[in-house]
Order: sequence, then structure tokens, then C-alpha cells
Amino acid sequence: MKTFIPLICSLFLIGCSESTSEQIPSSAEPKTAVEANTSTPEQKAPVTETATALPATSDDGGTLFTQKCASCHGAKGEKSALGKSAVIAEFSEQQVKDALRGYQTGTYGKEMKGLMQGQAKALNDAQIDALAKFISAL
Repeated sequence: MKTFIPLICSLFLIGCSESTSEQIPSSAEPKTAVEANTSTPEQKAPVTETATALPATSDDGGTLFTQKCASCHGAKGEKSALGKSAVIAEFSEQQVKDALRGYQTGTYGKEMKGLMQGQAKALNDAQIDALAKFISAL
């Protein structure tokens, strides 16, 4: 039984991380939109802003949540990830910030600490703030 736990955790980590199939449509859509809107100059700026909000390095809380959190926590943060975590939709903005920063430093978490530490380490302060604001509004 103990040999299966690392295997299950590895599979779950893969399932919770970003996949290249999600990135391909995101990067393809803005290019199409930019090409379609090149005839009118006033439409170029909004398309460029939209295109910058889509990469995984985005500071947009909704985009980050969809890419990094929703597969385990649910589309509205309503799930207990692996049946072991708290339901994050109930967290305040400060609770989300504390949790993500705690995961980064290794000072927060119980059973899901190792898995979440890998997810949180890649986030910068602006992304944590954006996620906290988005999650607390769910």
C-alpha cells in the first residue's frame, strides 16, 4: 500500500499542473484576433491587452485559477482537493495569501503540503494577490 501512495501523488501532481494542450489554444486565439483586427488601429490596443492576460505568467486571478487551481479545487473552489484539503471558496483574501505564501516557505499545510508547495513556488507576489482576490470572491 505504501508503494502506491507516491505513485498516486505523482499522478495527481501531473493532473493538477498545467498541460501543453491548455496552452496551445490560448496562444493561438490571440494571434488570430490580432490578425483579424489589424485593419483598424483603435482595435489593436484592446487585443494586445487581452493577449497579455492569457499566458501562465499572467497576474489575472481568474486565468491563474483556471490554469493552476481548478483541476483539483473545482471551477468555483468548491471541492476539497483529494478529499483532504479545505474548501478554498470559503477562504478570505488574507487566508489565501497566508496559505500560498506559507506553502512557498514550507510553513503551511498538512497532508497536501508537498503537492501545494510545488504549485505555489512558481507564483510571484502579484499573482498571489490576484489569486487571493479572485478566490475570496468565489
